[in-house]
Amino acid sequence: MPLDAVLAWCRPTHQTTGHPLVVGQPAHQHEHEAVEALAEALREVPADLRVQRRTVEAHARDALLAASREADLLVVGARQRHGHFGLQLGRVAHGVLHHAACPVAVVPECD
Repeated sequence: MPLDAVLAWCRPTHQTTGHPLVVGQPAHQHEHEAVEALAEALREVPADLRVQRRTVEAHARDALLAASREADLLVVGARQRHGHFGLQLGRVAHGVLHHAACPVAVVPECD
């Protein structure tokens, strides 16, 4: 079974789809940056692991909840802040923990 790696991205709110600066080639800049960020995040994945890479224009919580409907396990990250005890869950991790359609694993950020 392959690993589905999903990276959600959103266009800046001041740029709408009808804005002349985001039509054509400039419209793909945000998606291109998301593809590059996902490739960087997965660069140390073992070569024998099948990975399906997907970038989605959506809020992260919504994209992950949609992915959870077809997943066996959803993995999200959590930050460990210095001076705080335990993991600090952000809005996305907190949201998917409560609403995902599959089990969720929260993994601490590596230093």
